[in-house]
Amino acid sequence: MQALAQFETPQQAAVALKAEHGVAISPQRAEIYDPTKRAGERLSQRWREFFYKTRRHFLERLEDVPEAHKAVRVRQLAHAARAYKARGNYRDMANMLERIAKEVGDVYSNRREVTGQGGGPLRLEYSDLTDEELDARIAQLIGITGLTVLDEEDGRSTGRALN
Repeated sequence: MQALAQFETPQQAAVALKAEHGVAISPQRAEIYDPTKRAGERLSQRWREFFYKTRRHFLERLEDVPEAHKAVRVRQLAHAARAYKARGNYRDMANMLERIAKEVGDVYSNRREVTGQGGGPLRLEYSDLTDEELDARIAQLIGITGLTVLDEEDGRSTGRALN
């Protein structure tokens, strides 16, 4: 019943019961002890209270689950990345590194905040500019971000920064 209260499936609860106590029951039989399921509708009040008390305790004690902590998740992902690298599986290693960066936060993003003069908002009214002035302004704004010029035909970097 505790396994069901902790959101385990009836199949997982039946397997755990067999492993821990040597008692074999079917998943359908285990489901009878879950009052949130149709099979458990007639569960006695005593067992309902036990189920919901166990579930409440489980939900309140998230810190008991190691994977709930960022440091643990990052360590496990790093271990997986190293294992993939050792096997020469660089695609999956890159996926793990990406997941680590996402887990850590803004490290993954290449986002840069661009502001106007004195940290204020950018001037967005360009309707009074000629095409040449507008092109120059766009090049200037792109240059602030440190982006490089791309070749128009193949889209590859020319190695030159926009200034």
